[in-house]
Amino acid sequence: MNHFLSLFFLVFVGFSCTRKANDNSKPTAVPIKLITHKEAIDSLRKDTTAPLQPLKITELSGETATTFFTDNDLSPLLFDASPEGGYSNRFDGFYGDDHHRIEFYFSEVKRDSIQSNVYHVAGKDRFKKNTTPFTGTITFTKLATFSDPNLNDDLYQHEAFELKEAYISEATFELKENTLTKGSGIFSGKMLMDFYKNQGGEIALWYFSANTPAQASGFKFEGTWTNYKNTLTKPVVWARDLFAFANDILTDFSIGEREVEVNKKYRHLGWDNYWENDEWWHDGPAIQ
Repeated sequence: MNHFLSLFFLVFVGFSCTRKANDNSKPTAVPIKLITHKEAIDSLRKDTTAPLQPLKITELSGETATTFFTDNDLSPLLFDASPEGGYSNRFDGFYGDDHHRIEFYFSEVKRDSIQSNVYHVAGKDRFKKNTTPFTGTITFTKLATFSDPNLNDDLYQHEAFELKEAYISEATFELKENTLTKGSGIFSGKMLMDFYKNQGGEIALWYFSANTPAQASGFKFEGTWTNYKNTLTKPVVWARDLFAFANDILTDFSIGEREVEVNKKYRHLGWDNYWENDEWWHDGPAIQ
């Protein structure tokens, strides 16, 4: 048991440190392996050879959910407001029938002052070389608690988590691109997010249960983009950790477990420059 937990925390800490190291490094032509939580998930399971057991989910009543949303600001789960935020607020996704890469950047996420389950979002998306500003809302509609029978029981009491409760949440989203931008439209659909609260009342994303609706990605946005003329609609999905489920969309998209690489046969779909630290969301020159 201690071996599994030790391995997990090496993976967990490694994810944070490597992500920051890659974010702050200078652009390089040498590929940097992508970091995901996939290995941590396996290291925490009781038996990796056994089929996944269903989660034990308890959906909360509307009144209980409303109280939770009133008492807890979830914006830190969606947006890193610290000066070091930067790349932490940039997310990868798939767009269109060919699953071409699309990127999203959140520049602001704020809870509504009256409706505590509504969050106002501002940011930009980039598809190929086109960058478009957007504003919109995320509206939480459902909340449930869950426990995962596939994980080692000691995990829930480990000092790094001191887990009090784990949650599955569901929301709707609508992000409206700037109408003055050529070819703009509206992203809309469903957002699924897993998180937990520790004994001290702090909340953080939960990445370690593979069979949650968010598929161990932290949060997942899934829906469509429709142009303002309502003549064209395309599928879209993006996530905090896209690589947690990317292989379910494109076969063998990523190769590896924790440190993964994009399969060469898919790099022409916008992934050939993934390793460039391009701060494309800045209006002016990138901050060095």
